[in-house]
Amino acid sequence: MLDKEKNKPQNTATEKKQRSGFERLKRKNSTRQLRQRVLYTVLILVLLAVFLISTVAIFFRVHSITVKGNSVYNDGDIVNASGIKRDMNIYLIDDKSVSTAILSQFPYVRTVKVERKIPNSVVLNVTCDDPNYYVEIAGECFVLSGKLRVMSRFESKDEVLAAHPNIKKLIGGDISRAVVGSDLEYVRKSYSQQAKELLPILEAAELFEGVSAIDFSDRFNIYITYDHRLKANIGNTDDLQLKLRFMNEIVKDLGEAQGTIDIKDVEAAYVLLDSDGEYD
Repeated sequence: MLDKEKNKPQNTATEKKQRSGFERLKRKNSTRQLRQRVLYTVLILVLLAVFLISTVAIFFRVHSITVKGNSVYNDGDIVNASGIKRDMNIYLIDDKSVSTAILSQFPYVRTVKVERKIPNSVVLNVTCDDPNYYVEIAGECFVLSGKLRVMSRFESKDEVLAAHPNIKKLIGGDISRAVVGSDLEYVRKSYSQQAKELLPILEAAELFEGVSAIDFSDRFNIYITYDHRLKANIGNTDDLQLKLRFMNEIVKDLGEAQGTIDIKDVEAAYVLLDSDGEYD
């Protein structure tokens, strides 16, 4: 009886040691298994990446390049300027470089978007500005978009009108910078702001096609010339849409008459006819 009681502490210590050893072995095995799983996962991902890269390199190569939205230039010239070549990988094309190259060489182009059509086609979607206006600076003429981006330069007014018969002359403000491909800059920023406020509304008006000149030299007395024969003072840009609709009705009523129109106040508008009147 005494021997049994005496051996109990020894048995308990042995059992604890065995359990401790078992736990260590279990943890060691778990760590080894975890490392193996991580290694296998990494290996699978690496193999998958190699497979995808190889697939892209082999199969997704440029076979055709088309241009959409171009209304000014030769499509082939735009493709050549893009730098995209046959057999290039479509996923290695640098969209920004393509856009920069095209915009720098073709100032009538406003935006460029590269579209990839799997498996081997590329579409260059371009947006071209319309040459709506021109300004004269020291005898030279600069063609402008509706947002006052300089699109081209001509030596004379006659050259501009020969290239763009329906273009409108823009008058007003001292110009500080006119560089093809960049926005027109005025000495006073207020002129640029006023033009960008006025022109979109004018372009949406029914009479826009017949407009020949816009003079905003005086912000409170803006003049719009229609067909070189009717010159309308619309005042400032307040109620601009209403004034333009009113002017359009007057133009229709006057037929082929020449003269001046005052519609600064539509409720007190008047017309002065002049058979010899011709306006720039």
